[in-house]
Amino acid sequence: MLYNSLAFNAMKSGLDGLAIEQKMILHNLANYETPGFKSKSVTFDKVLHKEKEKGGGVGGSYRFQATIHTNDAVELRPDGNNVDSDVESMKLYENYVRTQYLYTKISGQFANMNYVLDQTAK
Repeated sequence: MLYNSLAFNAMKSGLDGLAIEQKMILHNLANYETPGFKSKSVTFDKVLHKEKEKGGGVGGSYRFQATIHTNDAVELRPDGNNVDSDVESMKLYENYVRTQYLYTKISGQFANMNYVLDQTAK
C-alpha cells in the first residue's frame, strides 16, 4: 500500500522537514530589521542522511528531529543583526523548488495508484 511504503514515508518526512525549514527562513526574513537578531537554520537533511548511512529506517513510525542552529559567527551590520536578505531569499526559493519536487513525486504516486485501480475495475 502506498501509505505504508518506505518511499512515501520518506517523502512525507522530507515535506515535514521542508515545512520547518521554510518557517525558519521566513522567521529570519521577518526579523531582518530587528537589532541584534541572529539568523537561524535547520539541519533536517543532514540528520536524514546520517540515519540512512547507519542503516536506520526512513519509513514506518520513525520520526526525524529537526535541529535548529543560531548563526553567531557573522555580524553583517553595526546593529548586530546578521540576516542577509539575499541569502535568505535564495534559501526560500531552493526550499520552494524542493517542496514542489516532492509534491510532484507524491502526486505521481497517487496517479499511478489511480491508474492501477481504474485498470482493475475494467
